[in-house]
Amino acid sequence: MRLFEPYNINGKLSLRNRIVMPALVTRLATEEGEITEELLERYLLYARGGTGFIITEAISVKKQKSGPLLRLSEDRFVPAFRELTGRVHGGSDARIAPQIIHFMKISRSGYRQKVEELSVEEIREIPELFARAAERARSAGFDAVELHFAHAYTMSSLLSRHNQRKDEYGGSVKNRLRLAEEVVEASRKAVGEDFVLGARINGDEFTLGGNTLQQSRSIALHLAELGLDYISVSAGGKFEDAAAKPGEALVPYTGYSGHRAMPPHWMPEKVNVYLAADIRKTLRQAGYETPIVTAGRIPNAGVAESVLENGEADLVAIARPTLCDPAWPKKTEEGREQEILRCVYCNKCKEADEAFQKVYCAQWKKKTGFRPPVFTGTGFIPPE
Repeated sequence: MRLFEPYNINGKLSLRNRIVMPALVTRLATEEGEITEELLERYLLYARGGTGFIITEAISVKKQKSGPLLRLSEDRFVPAFRELTGRVHGGSDARIAPQIIHFMKISRSGYRQKVEELSVEEIREIPELFARAAERARSAGFDAVELHFAHAYTMSSLLSRHNQRKDEYGGSVKNRLRLAEEVVEASRKAVGEDFVLGARINGDEFTLGGNTLQQSRSIALHLAELGLDYISVSAGGKFEDAAAKPGEALVPYTGYSGHRAMPPHWMPEKVNVYLAADIRKTLRQAGYETPIVTAGRIPNAGVAESVLENGEADLVAIARPTLCDPAWPKKTEEGREQEILRCVYCNKCKEADEAFQKVYCAQWKKKTGFRPPVFTGTGFIPPE
């Protein structure tokens, strides 16, 4: 299978296969943004289970109150990440990258800061925040860095048609791309030309008045022109259609756009793959060979293989099935598919994230509560 063939990202990073574990919230960090042993073990499960390229959950570039969210906003966080990368590299041949993020203020009262409220000075600080976080990531032993330009957060919000700023960071696509360009250039300078720098974007926001493929093609093309080493295509996850609950913070994955970000069982397989395929075609026609990563209800190796065979993407990101059974790649490659614990796309993991609870797979649940899976030398053993 092509899925299990080695892949090289721009001559800079060799992957054992084309399987990507995309960023998936765990809520296993401390309230101070510190790595825990449980979080370390989660990533080790992914690595030992056979995933080629692991993207961590989003990691904040800014020093601010953010709950159980990992941070690379200060040098003091580097040693713990060095422990993470050292254990992943020491226990597997997986590659690992942090997804680094900038987000705005949000409160339980329902208040949400919008990009129109950011001062020009605040915006102009952002490229340096990303650059310093990327620099720390490289010093911590990560193999690459992924810039989070998707979903509900600052970078995506500035790229969006929902951005109503009247200055040089709003209006035209060129203006809305300005900060992304500044972030990419600053981050590239910080990590060097020999280091893999990618970004995750939305192929479609799936909100009324938001970006569609028409805008996403232009965004992806400009990012390719800037020399990004790969582009990961996601979808949705916006605040604009989030379900509001009195006295609670808005959660951007509760509306239709949120379901498109994490498609439930009632959506078809490969529901978002056409977005990556379109963007890949756009880049190839423009002469760019930038690797494209796709995601969105890709349940097993057979479906992932079809994506590659059809030329719809170069790498395939599979999140919830990997959470469900971290060793599905290893089991598939060894012909032990019957042993795989299959994701049913119930989205209980999504609901746990929305409730600010530790994220586990519901299929691990026992009458007495949750018990993590166990990795032996031969494979993943789910709970009885």
